[in-house]
Amino acid sequence: MSSVCHSPERGESASVPAANGGGSVRLPFVWRFGEVSSSLDVAFLLSGRGWLDVWDSVQAVSQTSGRGQLRRHWVSPPGNIYAALRLPSLPPFDGTAAAPAMGLLLACALRAEGWPVLLKWPNDLVLSLPDGPRKLAGILLEERGGVLLAGIGVNVSFAPPDNALRADAALRAASLDRHPVPGRPAPLAEELWQRLVKHVHSAYNNGHSLSEQWKTRAEQLLLWRGRDVELIDGGRSVRGRLEGLTPAGGLRLLRNGRCEEWLSGSLRLSERLS
Repeated sequence: MSSVCHSPERGESASVPAANGGGSVRLPFVWRFGEVSSSLDVAFLLSGRGWLDVWDSVQAVSQTSGRGQLRRHWVSPPGNIYAALRLPSLPPFDGTAAAPAMGLLLACALRAEGWPVLLKWPNDLVLSLPDGPRKLAGILLEERGGVLLAGIGVNVSFAPPDNALRADAALRAASLDRHPVPGRPAPLAEELWQRLVKHVHSAYNNGHSLSEQWKTRAEQLLLWRGRDVELIDGGRSVRGRLEGLTPAGGLRLLRNGRCEEWLSGSLRLSERLS
């Protein structure tokens, strides 16, 4: 683990006025590291020492053992965002809705920065491009000893080439620097993460009914809603029309005239059903 810096200074009591006028809200704290094994592992270490409060995060320049869904290796060269954000153990983060709810907050943060981002169930974000959606980011939730963390990877200046993707990958990958916001300089991972954290924190604190509204808002950004999709869960593959989400964060799939609910699986666009 290389040198570390952090922002704002830990000695400062950085805060902003609360939206309801009742005092102030502490700003999230970002620990920054060079190369680490995994931002999630470092974040759990810091939380165990009492140094990582809710909405604080760890950001690393690169990872040697980054992991994604199903503990797949997450390629982590310098230039991208590799972060771990501590979440509150409160609705909607206290159950299976946590992943899509976190995806919604991150998607809205990136959209506030100007990128056309959509939510791909259960835990990916995609850029909506003229030639089709491309994977931009992934979210991995882990809980240890009552501490819930969201591991977040965002392709800022590097995206895996097509020939490096898994054979069963549902989408090609994209990076933000290849699709800049008009009139803005190319993003830097460190600066962008600081802004994204502020967006997420503000949306959570100002959205008093997020626990009730997250589903409706997430469905508005849900990739392939109303389209025919294929869901692969373990060794089973099913096809149907993507109707939306369940209050528990699952998927609603219309099959043979009835709506089924799925809590896990991998999603891809399907050929039109006959």
